[in-house]
Amino acid sequence: MKKIFTILILAVIGCQFANAKSVNDNTDKIKALEEKCYVLQNKQVKADNNLRKLIENQHVAEREIQTLVKKNDAQRLAIDSLQDKCKSLEEAQSTDRENINGKIDATDNNVRTNQDQLQSHTLYGVIVVIVVLVIIVGVACWLTKRIKSGTSTIGDVRRAQEALQAAQTKMQEESVKLDNQLLAIVQKQLDASSASKITGEPDHSLVVKLADEIARIETNLSKMDKSVRGYKQLVQAKDRMINNVRANGYEIISLLGQEYNDGMQFQTRFVPDESLPEGKRIITGMIKMQVNYNGKMIQPAEIVVSQNI
Repeated sequence: MKKIFTILILAVIGCQFANAKSVNDNTDKIKALEEKCYVLQNKQVKADNNLRKLIENQHVAEREIQTLVKKNDAQRLAIDSLQDKCKSLEEAQSTDRENINGKIDATDNNVRTNQDQLQSHTLYGVIVVIVVLVIIVGVACWLTKRIKSGTSTIGDVRRAQEALQAAQTKMQEESVKLDNQLLAIVQKQLDASSASKITGEPDHSLVVKLADEIARIETNLSKMDKSVRGYKQLVQAKDRMINNVRANGYEIISLLGQEYNDGMQFQTRFVPDESLPEGKRIITGMIKMQVNYNGKMIQPAEIVVSQNI
């Protein structure tokens, strides 16, 4: 009986032990499940947060897309407007090009006309000078023959001198008249050149040509009586031309009447002049004027120096 009771007790204890072990196993599983559930909950929270952020980013992206679409539409309108303006500018440019070409052609025609006038005036001047020289030579030859033959009188000599003086004055007046006309033609060419001026390196040839003519005119004026008809008008026209080109950056430098020194680096031609004091050297002629453009020399001077050494 004791054995049976003992066995029963042992069986009960075994059952309790088994139940306890089972309970312990279930507790461990529950804890493991709770931990997994906790981890899953954390992941769920993170996923919800990420989803919320994604939704917010999506809303922001949608708003940005809407903004970009509006900007794109505005830019499309701006591009269309620019294209219309480009077309208008092309049409205006084409019209301006035609107008400019027309003005250039008109200017070329004016320049050619002025050049033809200049050539005709130059030819006329040469003819006048030749005629006057022939008269002077003829009078001089006649006077020489009369003096050699001994038949001339003081009155004849005086009349011959007066004729020579009149011929010389007439030649000077014609020279002054032609120079005035020449400067007027050059002024027209300068005006036409300025009207059709195109951006870029300017053409200095016309101003250099003008400077050479002014060199000749100033040299002639220095040897001419101021009472010659047209003298003052020619001086004024010359000075006016120099001032006009100065306004465009040119400087025409005259050295006439200055004393020459060895430091002057110019192309120089020396001529003897015993009327000067001994050792004196004076610039009495300008073959070419020195021309500067914006402070830079574009043509050096070429001078004639009278000296008594």
